[in-house]
Amino acid sequence: MSLIDEKNLQCFKIFTDKAIRIKDNVDLLRERTVHLWDAYQACLNMRLNQTMKIFTLMTTIFFPLTVIVGWYGMNFQYMPELHWKYGYLFVIVLSITVVIVLFFWFKTKKWI
Repeated sequence: MSLIDEKNLQCFKIFTDKAIRIKDNVDLLRERTVHLWDAYQACLNMRLNQTMKIFTLMTTIFFPLTVIVGWYGMNFQYMPELHWKYGYLFVIVLSITVVIVLFFWFKTKKWI
């Protein structure tokens, strides 16, 4: 007398085969999902790197202007440019020149 008869044994065999196939399919889908997730993360990282590059370049371009503004914002009494007729125009031209030089320098380095 057997604990499990032949018919039930065949049903269990079919059930285990089907469960193994389903498990293999789930593993395959999980691997595909992981690959898709990695590709998505790589795409996000590329976009974030591009954004950070632009922010860094803008910061680098405008930092010298911040230094110029800070320097002339100190209101020293004996700065020669303060009493010069073209002092205000000189600071404007200097600021524009700094931006243009940095922009073209970054352009030649192919950072922009």
